Amino acid sequence: MRIGELRKQVAIQAETPTADNAGGYALAWTTVATLWAEITPLDGREIYTAQHLEGRVTHRVTMRWRSGVTTDMRLVYSDRAFNIRAVMNVDERNRWLELLVEEGAPV
Repeated sequence: MRIGELRKQVAIQAETPTADNAGGYALAWTTVATLWAEITPLDGREIYTAQHLEGRVTHRVTMRWRSGVTTDMRLVYSDRAFNIRAVMNVDERNRWLELLVEEGAPV
């Protein structure tokens, strides 16, 4: 991987509790980091669930290594959101982070 291939600016977001006016809390997405990445489409398919057709697209996202990224987070690029399904430290060298994501999370 060459650093020049990281051309897309993405945001990694975590779900955090936010106080509401009723004394409780609601969950909201908060940006943890904004960084450069490469997004590569891997697969596209349509799934028939709950009596409607739903499209799913999976991608591989490669970025510089960053600690703390988990599958409880999501990735946002432009107006598209991706659920993080797998986090891999490439070659276990703390140089590159590879995420397998699924498009379709609400923004």
